[in-house]
Amino acid sequence: MPEFKTDTSALSSAPSPMRRHRFVQATCLFSAIAHTAATLMCVYAFREGNFAQFSPAKLMQFVPEHMFLWRSSCLLVLLSSISTLVFILAMREVLEEKYRYLVGIAVCLSIVACGQDVEAIGRMMVLFGDIALQGYIRQDSVQLGWLLINQSLTETFLMANLLYGMAGLCIALCLTKTRVLPRTLAIAHLPVWSIMLLASVSTFLGYLPISVVLVFTSNLALSVLSAFSGVAIDAMLPTHDPVAAKNNKSTESPATISAPEHVREPGSDEPSDMDNSGFF
Repeated sequence: MPEFKTDTSALSSAPSPMRRHRFVQATCLFSAIAHTAATLMCVYAFREGNFAQFSPAKLMQFVPEHMFLWRSSCLLVLLSSISTLVFILAMREVLEEKYRYLVGIAVCLSIVACGQDVEAIGRMMVLFGDIALQGYIRQDSVQLGWLLINQSLTETFLMANLLYGMAGLCIALCLTKTRVLPRTLAIAHLPVWSIMLLASVSTFLGYLPISVVLVFTSNLALSVLSAFSGVAIDAMLPTHDPVAAKNNKSTESPATISAPEHVREPGSDEPSDMDNSGFF
């Protein structure tokens, strides 16, 4: 019968804790930059179009005149949504294994939320932009544009914020029960993700201006939270150098290496553990 040999190649190729922490740090930095850029760009576009009194006709007039600004804003918002998904995926790398079910639910919710955002923002960036360009020629394009706005706001403001908020609260609950982050920073996750839930509820109730303010606030707060989380995770990294430790181990004196317990020292009177009865 052939001897069974254990394959340890998968274990040897698994990422080390330091590499996982570096990945989480890079993800936190990416999330902070993406959310900050998206918030600043959207606030600038909001002020440039004077959307304090929002109307579909005003938006359809603004888009053809500022097409580059419109599509740049949509791209940055799309990038910030993807960074939120990646941020939740990165938190899975530093949480304990016993929370894998709750973290798995958070990952599934965030994937669905990101899909909602990608579809809605892509529609607004491309399809709505083309319809707004046709609005100068065809007046009935306003109704179609309003239909697209309603669908996109439902998907991104209502559904995506709801799912992201629920996923973030699952991650925040796990962080408060572990020592991955300082307790104050872990608790700070709760209001940030709760703001997303409030934005979804206010959209459902029809308070669109309040929803816009809450979305801007949650994005900016998440950028700050991501930056502080990356700094806090940096303090968790081991301070010793594994290469130096390996070199010290290789230069260890042979005299300090103890003999195995089952080997007798020469001249000792202790009986051997080996049973020789089978030879006689």
